[in-house]
Amino acid sequence: RPGTRPAPVRYTPSMLGRLRGLLVLVVAAVSMVAIFFGCLPWMLITRSGELPIWFARRVWAPVGLGVAGARVEVVRAPPLPAGPVIFASNHQSVLDIWVMFVTLGRSFRFIAKQELFRMPIFGWYLRIGGHIPVDRSHHQRAVGSLHRAGDAVRAGTSIVVFPEGTRSRDGYVHAFKKGPFVVAKQAGVPVVPVAIAGSGAITPSHRIAVHPGTIRVAMGEPVDPGAFPDKEALLAEVRRRIVALQRSIGGLGEAPDPAPAHPAPRVDVPSGPPTA
Repeated sequence: RPGTRPAPVRYTPSMLGRLRGLLVLVVAAVSMVAIFFGCLPWMLITRSGELPIWFARRVWAPVGLGVAGARVEVVRAPPLPAGPVIFASNHQSVLDIWVMFVTLGRSFRFIAKQELFRMPIFGWYLRIGGHIPVDRSHHQRAVGSLHRAGDAVRAGTSIVVFPEGTRSRDGYVHAFKKGPFVVAKQAGVPVVPVAIAGSGAITPSHRIAVHPGTIRVAMGEPVDPGAFPDKEALLAEVRRRIVALQRSIGGLGEAPDPAPAHPAPRVDVPSGPPTA
């Protein structure tokens, strides 16, 4: 009708989530590029990744989480032991990397899948900064990566690992890989269990979308690898503690076992003609 105003655009929660997701992606990429190239001369001269880690803890992660509308609540954080440790955490979201930076309170390096090191700029930063790639498709290279991680820890560098190997799509804590616990046994350093709950709801899987919310984090007491006979026993205990911590902060805990398949009912088939 002439003279009438067009109806205002109504943004649904789904649309707003996608817009916020794109904004977070742009902010993360632009700030990463700025930090990388700003720190590159220092990293090349010193061969140290400490300066970008400092910026990541104080600028990159806090700004990214703020743009995402993610409020991080540390529910439990016992004192950390002196010296290097291995932080082992469940993994729900790409935001978990930022969560680690703002909550752990010390410098560290990541053990990360090889594919991330092939990304432009971010992968360059990971390599120059001293983070450790793991090629899960090649056993010998994976073993070599674990040896390098052990050397880094023995030299005094704390590391962060996500033993599930990939993000949980359903919020449960899934099976752990053995690699990080091989490193812990070889290096003889404590493993600090870390539980995260809520980050998966902020970034739904399979699409670029971010919905504001609260991420809760709880850390457990350090686990001494020397108190366990092998890596399997150490893995089981660290996973048990992470599951319990995650439940205590509102998480779903351990993934349920798949329901056993019910066998088909037996039907007796006569082998011959009936007898009188």
